[in-house]
Amino acid sequence: MEVKDVGLAAVMIVSSIILTDRWLNRFGDSDPVIIISAMLLAGSLAAMILLLDMRLRKIEDSIETKERSLRINIKGVEENLDKRMEEMAQSTSHTIGEFSKRIYR
Repeated sequence: MEVKDVGLAAVMIVSSIILTDRWLNRFGDSDPVIIISAMLLAGSLAAMILLLDMRLRKIEDSIETKERSLRINIKGVEENLDKRMEEMAQSTSHTIGEFSKRIYR
């Protein structure tokens, strides 16, 4: 969690308290239960957003790690395949050379 996320959550809670208080004062006496419930609603919404952000970052890190390991594995397979193809080409070239020598004898 970054400092800006916590700051934005605090602003969200304070603004919900002020908005609810001002809104209820227009109709007469404000009820503290409604103000507290609005604060809890805004706080839980902020916490849910922050938890979702943390979860998404973990998923991104996991995907990035898996992608990196796949790249390394693909590179290893590619190098191994190149070696095998080179060996096969040399073997084929050597065999063709042997056949050519036998034909000319």
